[in-house]
Amino acid sequence: MKSKNLVLFFLPFIVLISCKKDVETKENVETPEIQNKHFVVTLDLIVKKNDNIHLYYTQDRSINFNEEQSLWAEVKGNNEVQQVVFKLPEDVIPTDFRLDLGYGKNVEQTEIIFKKFMINYYDRNFVASGAEIFNYFYNNKDNATVDKLTGTLKRLKVDQETAPSLYPQTSLEEELIKLTR
Repeated sequence: MKSKNLVLFFLPFIVLISCKKDVETKENVETPEIQNKHFVVTLDLIVKKNDNIHLYYTQDRSINFNEEQSLWAEVKGNNEVQQVVFKLPEDVIPTDFRLDLGYGKNVEQTEIIFKKFMINYYDRNFVASGAEIFNYFYNNKDNATVDKLTGTLKRLKVDQETAPSLYPQTSLEEELIKLTR
């Protein structure tokens, strides 16, 4: 009988401790709304040798890209598709993007294969994959060739200082506007 009374006496404390722990856990878990209040750009790429990927953005509907409005990602070489993720600052609402797929001279990097382009913002997202990517970006023909069917980008010369660069088409700006409405 004493053990039953003892259990009844401690039961409220056990419940309180358990509930308090649940509340703490719930407070520490980010809701999707909190997680997505930044624009997040994800690229699915095959980058066979170590390189750097550069994402530029503008907020004024121009294509005047500059270093202050850009993000870098270091990529380890891999023969498999890997995701490169850029999280823009919270207050940034981009109107256009430019992608530099590589940095400087990299004679080992024979090609980069661009598989998918994704943007997430709050509960909205935009995805372009395969040849569809090139409905939203065009290749800078001064520094690379592109095979739109395979998504393969190659430098014009192996030892050139510039990597493939993709500039936005008007359709990309339209998709960004849809995400912010």
